[in-house]
Amino acid sequence: MGAVPVSAEEGTDYQVDATSLNVRSTPSLDSPIIGSLEDGSTVTVLEEDGSWSRIDYNGYTGWISSDFLTASETPLEGVRITLDAGHGGTDPGAIGAAGTYEKDVNLSTAQRTYDELSDAGATVNMTRSGDQYVDLDERVNISHSYDSDAFISLHYNASTYSSAEGISSYYSDSSKDLLWARSMQDQLASKTDRLNNGVFQEEYRVVKDNQAPAVLVELGFLSNPEEEEVVQTESYQSLVADAITQGAIDYFDN
Repeated sequence: MGAVPVSAEEGTDYQVDATSLNVRSTPSLDSPIIGSLEDGSTVTVLEEDGSWSRIDYNGYTGWISSDFLTASETPLEGVRITLDAGHGGTDPGAIGAAGTYEKDVNLSTAQRTYDELSDAGATVNMTRSGDQYVDLDERVNISHSYDSDAFISLHYNASTYSSAEGISSYYSDSSKDLLWARSMQDQLASKTDRLNNGVFQEEYRVVKDNQAPAVLVELGFLSNPEEEEVVQTESYQSLVADAITQGAIDYFDN
């Protein structure tokens, strides 16, 4: 990647392309150094002044040389992904050991995943953005009308055995869905500390009837009191969002 032009776009994120880049108090080599940025650091350009870019640095205004900035990578640029938060409205899905509704954690996880995928450059659509009921056929129709390149249905599991735990991914068509499902499961298993239950073939309608590569992921057991507590945390759902995003990058890179 080459350095950005002097007229870097204000409000755009860039990455530092230097071993160490000095942050100065004014746009001049003669001004005091107030800090430094490591190679690969991401900054948002707030203003341009000649070959200098103004950034926010630890709550203060700082200036760095635009010659050592590169455009931030957006590895999923142009990829259209539909996220499906399972259940909703009158359909609560699984109900956890402590009364957690699956529909709620599905939605909060989907919202975090939406943000992560969008930050990576993907154009993301959601089958539901609130607590509303959407039937299975409509979820598929939404994916088709969006001309999706890939589809992910997010769920949490339940079992009559309170000790059941872990993450699994489900596909329908080996030629269309399997690699997509494996990409998701590999990253989910790698980035979370949940048991890797593997990838399975099932005829779930939102996957089977989807024209795009599609996967249904089960992200933990709400019927397991320990797992129910973990999966509701922001930290866990952020790990899931990061894993799904990296899985999408792996898939589309190949």
